[in-house]
Amino acid sequence: MNIGEIASRAGVSRATVSRVINDVATVDPKLVRRVKAVINEVGYRPNFQAQALARGRTHTVGLIVSEISGGNPFFAEIILHFERAALENGYEVLISFADTETNPDHVVTCVNRMRERQVEGIAVLTFGMEEALAKKYQTMGFPMVFAGALFGTRALNIRINYLSGLREAVKHLAEFGHTRIGYLSGRLFWSSMRTRYEALRKAMKLAGVVFDKDLVAECDHTLEGGAQGMARLLSLPKPPTAVLCCNDMAAIGAIKTLRARNLEAGRDISLVGFDDLPLAAYTQPPLTTIRFAPSELAKMAFEVLLDAIQGKSRKTNREYKTQFILRESTGAPRVKLRKTSPRQ
Repeated sequence: MNIGEIASRAGVSRATVSRVINDVATVDPKLVRRVKAVINEVGYRPNFQAQALARGRTHTVGLIVSEISGGNPFFAEIILHFERAALENGYEVLISFADTETNPDHVVTCVNRMRERQVEGIAVLTFGMEEALAKKYQTMGFPMVFAGALFGTRALNIRINYLSGLREAVKHLAEFGHTRIGYLSGRLFWSSMRTRYEALRKAMKLAGVVFDKDLVAECDHTLEGGAQGMARLLSLPKPPTAVLCCNDMAAIGAIKTLRARNLEAGRDISLVGFDDLPLAAYTQPPLTTIRFAPSELAKMAFEVLLDAIQGKSRKTNREYKTQFILRESTGAPRVKLRKTSPRQ
């Protein structure tokens, strides 16, 4: 069934059917009811994509995220809230995962495929996986937004202020009396993890706390990685009395290791996460963390992208400030950490 057949059944012109489908307000209400009755009767579905291409607008944007193993819901939250923001503004979202573990340049492939599908702009929210775009893709003249990108680009880039939250977290631990502060760093070949690492070093310097590289455990930022990293820190001759984690998932993994050794976060050792995922408030104990909310960042990214699509220029790039969130997984250091071994 096509527009011509709809027009014939309704006894109107093809142009009238087209105006009804596109909700043109000047069409006679009687004709609108007649055409819609035929459309409903035959189950006709307009090809909105073809119509959009004919108008030169697809009202579709691209979103590229990282596919992370370990059950991390961070990017699922990004997708959910980015799509909600898009739908509220009449846009559809084409989503792609940057599988840089098998192909370092896969994010470039994702961009090229989205351009082929006529998206009006792309948000690249991969936090360190987008560096391949620096040399292999020119973003000038096409709306694109990054978050936390470190390479030189004329595209819009949301600056991530990691220091704001980390500084408050370190200050909090220092006020409790912690001087041996450890860190589960995540893999430092990712630029986002290197940036957090350097921000932590600066935060500790500002707080007057010595940064000890021996108290850093580089690990996968997953549940398993956090569990393994905490085990390494606890095996040190003199373990840290507080540990900051590169994300909430690593912190939750660390809690598992602590419990296996009859230790408790907030009582035997202080623990701080990063992200403030919804589940952070439901761990036992509730996790003190640094807020890097995917919901807020997704909404900000879409707003910046929409402004670029609509030709609204900004004098400066937007900034997302991380924020310290106090719960129950931190406290004063024990006089001496109890020597324990894993439960069998």
